[in-house]
Amino acid sequence: MRPVIGAVLLGAAVFAAVYLFGGGRSGSLQAQPPASGGAGLEQRDRGEGGVEIAVTLGGPGAAAYQPERYTVLLVAMTTHSGDLSGYDLVALSELRAGGRTFRPVRWISTSDDPHHRSGVLLFPRVDAGQAVELRLANIAGVPVRVFRWAP
Repeated sequence: MRPVIGAVLLGAAVFAAVYLFGGGRSGSLQAQPPASGGAGLEQRDRGEGGVEIAVTLGGPGAAAYQPERYTVLLVAMTTHSGDLSGYDLVALSELRAGGRTFRPVRWISTSDDPHHRSGVLLFPRVDAGQAVELRLANIAGVPVRVFRWAP
């Protein structure tokens, strides 16, 4: 029972951090950097199709997931209608960096709540200092959602 409680608490903490420290919104389907002008690690989309997605590249929450071995992306999805549990984020995501495309190594769920799903996408390690682009396909009728980080 304790691992379940821990996973729920971690998922709630990731969701709360994403919600409280989220970035601005614009008219495009591309994610926007935080309005605070900080490190720019979190990207948030506009919530097209009734699903809002926030993705954080690395950061303090990534330390538990071997960031020296993987590129770690913390993902939080929110909807007030529908069920998010049917999305296979390993199948629907890819990472682009340095002219190459990478498939995820695995998804680690931190919350499987049907309206507030969160977890960690692990990709092969990408060299720091290059632009990174996460592409999520076919979520809530949106063909592609793009999240970008510049070096």
